[in-house]
Amino acid sequence: MRKTIKAAMKNPSRVISLAAMAAVTLLAGARGWEAIGATPAEPPSLIGTIKDSAGKPMAGVAITAQADDKLFKTTVFTDERGDYVFPTLLAGQYRIWAQAVGFTTARAQSPLDPARTVREDFTLPVLAKYDAMMTGADWMNSLPEDTLQHRKMKQVLFVTCSGCHGFDVILNNRFNEAGWLRLVKAMESADYTGYRGGDDIPPNQLNWEGFVMRRFEKDLAAYLAEMRGPNPSPFQLKPLPRPTGEAARAVITQYDLPIQDRPNEDAWHHGDDWMRGEATGMHGTVGLHDVVAAPDGMAWITQSRTTVETNRSLIKLDPRTGEMTVFTLHNPRGQPMYFEQISDKALGPKGTIWMHGAGALVRLDTLSPNPFTGYPIPTAYGGTQNSIDGDNIGRAWINGKFGIVEFDPAKLGEKDVMFPGWAHYLQDVVGNGTTYGQAADSRNNPWWSASYSDVVATKDMKTGKVTQFAMHDSKYDARKALMSAADLKFFDSVGSLTWGSTAGDPTPWSEMPRRLAADKNGTKVWVPNWAASSVAEIDINTHKVIYHEMPFWAHPYKTAVDQNHNAYWSVQAGEGMFKFDARTRQMTYFPLPTHGCSPRHMSFDDYHNEAWVPCDQADTVDRIQFRSPAQLAAQKAAARVK
Repeated sequence: MRKTIKAAMKNPSRVISLAAMAAVTLLAGARGWEAIGATPAEPPSLIGTIKDSAGKPMAGVAITAQADDKLFKTTVFTDERGDYVFPTLLAGQYRIWAQAVGFTTARAQSPLDPARTVREDFTLPVLAKYDAMMTGADWMNSLPEDTLQHRKMKQVLFVTCSGCHGFDVILNNRFNEAGWLRLVKAMESADYTGYRGGDDIPPNQLNWEGFVMRRFEKDLAAYLAEMRGPNPSPFQLKPLPRPTGEAARAVITQYDLPIQDRPNEDAWHHGDDWMRGEATGMHGTVGLHDVVAAPDGMAWITQSRTTVETNRSLIKLDPRTGEMTVFTLHNPRGQPMYFEQISDKALGPKGTIWMHGAGALVRLDTLSPNPFTGYPIPTAYGGTQNSIDGDNIGRAWINGKFGIVEFDPAKLGEKDVMFPGWAHYLQDVVGNGTTYGQAADSRNNPWWSASYSDVVATKDMKTGKVTQFAMHDSKYDARKALMSAADLKFFDSVGSLTWGSTAGDPTPWSEMPRRLAADKNGTKVWVPNWAASSVAEIDINTHKVIYHEMPFWAHPYKTAVDQNHNAYWSVQAGEGMFKFDARTRQMTYFPLPTHGCSPRHMSFDDYHNEAWVPCDQADTVDRIQFRSPAQLAAQKAAARVK
């Protein structure tokens, strides 16, 4: 039954009572397995060895197992000897497949039982034509950089053509120059809900991508036809190396989300069978945006943009059972409330998660029987933007127009102020005021990014001083040097790096800092520079900035930090996650088995030492669990093959 409690919003300090319609969908009722290493005596359900046609062991091969009656699956990878080990899985009849880019997928079926171990060995023959198996990062990093024009157009392609999908969606096709031009012109007019009709819409209706595409449309068409046209090309497929070491020890559980109350929810396929190609969304729905795990192990998921059939505010996923609960919250006017972004992780003893939408800030107390509390956001602030976070003393911080918005529930009773509990702090950067990512650091100071101006800012809450950082990594000047004088004049004429999202930003040489994160018990803030494939590490005390260049082009989108000071970030064009080890200062890439994932968010669950990555274009959520060498050895030793 739908139940809505209405409350007046005339007084902005008033608390809104929120009730939710909750509809439960069971994903074939599976128990799932607990934290890795918790029960080392349990035998692994499945082990084996994978070799190529010449009998050579293959490292880093992905092996996936899915029970016939379940909508989630488990993936592990082979080690340097070609061996793989699954954790204990539920009893059932399973489909099993092993895959590596450039090789024919091997498949098997087998009953699995927690009481014994099944052995399945595979041989993977070389696949002559494997374009469909390439990830977005594979495609991007295969593009040559041998000439100035090739480097320039690769950079233009990188910043303009992957805001909604990966490069696999583009480059897994071949057209002549006229065909590519038709596509480029169609994309000029598109926005985040898809094609708007008409190939020559007025400039004042273009999004930032449209400005850049229109500037380079003929050059882009010629470049794409040269690389992926009917004639011989300098383009050579160069897949990235398969995972090794820590990445190859990971266990990834992929939860598919169709939910039965939305007939168009299911993606065409979920990107888990690589020979079928990448997952692609934007066909009747736009997928999942954020996911955060709570202290009780539940994962809370938000829908992406509210396009069609949207009738839910939040999804609660029980990873142990596969059960999903759909919550639809209503504001006092009876309108459904939608949330794209939620705070990075559950904070405080109650597992508090913050979110905002429909003119209200909402606190979710994940362990409370009445979990939702709403607070109207003052309209005088001009709206709130993309991201939200909580600090260590109970305050919430939201991107605001021209800066940051603070909410302190302890000040709701404050006297002689217009908006009790609320404050708005401004940045110095000029422009249209668009901010993007934000975080609260261990000193409880807010940080935020002015994404379209290549600026990160912070406010010292004790002194009131706002400090700004220009994001310029080591390759910034080289990227800008690729542009001609006429290009620079064009971008200056539309106010690039000044007027925000309708001004050709990011430019082909920009950084575009997006959704940053702070170490809640350390001294660092981590900034993903989406347009530059670098991540900035900023010391909150010294303000020293260190740029970490990623080993391939991949669009870092969202950072997270665990309790051991390790940093993580999702890569929108790479179908995976990076980990930066705070002790070794080394970077490790964890590829997902979900090709076409296009993640916009990720989070780290300190309660269970797990990472979560939602796949925007595949309608899946991927849970990454980590195995140490000792845990993996213990699982191998417990094998009971009959």
